[in-house]
Amino acid sequence: MKNKLMTLAGVLALLAVLGKFYAKPVLASVAAMVQDIDQPARAPFQTTVTVNAISNFNYTSVSIPSGQRLVVDYVSMSGAATSASGNIQPIIILSSTVGGGPSTLYYFAPQANSLVSGQFYSGQNTTIFADTLQVGPAFAGYSPNFLTFNVVISGHLISNP
Repeated sequence: MKNKLMTLAGVLALLAVLGKFYAKPVLASVAAMVQDIDQPARAPFQTTVTVNAISNFNYTSVSIPSGQRLVVDYVSMSGAATSASGNIQPIIILSSTVGGGPSTLYYFAPQANSLVSGQFYSGQNTTIFADTLQVGPAFAGYSPNFLTFNVVISGHLISNP
């Protein structure tokens, strides 16, 4: 019985020694098999788009470099909106296309500031893929006599095959 325990202890010690020499290459090869293949191609992206529903009720294009796809990770907006007729809810629309497909609309409705009338702020995490991206104004409620926003878009660019 004592010999079997000594043999088992010897085998375990041998495995421990061998593990020191072979564990690192094995773990490195496993990590290589699960590596995010687009990670090295990612590049940070951020821009600010000014939206004004009174003087320019149009979409504003966001410039995305050729051969790249924008992944929007965060959208922040701040601005003001008023209406002489009653309550207004400003809305910011992001319109994106992917792979030449139809545009998809994403609606963001910033919350009113409880201390300052007519001021609106919002920031939130999101995930939007875009080969083309446009930002535009909208509203719910009464027609605005003033509506202007700065929309900050933060994300990263990846290679677009």
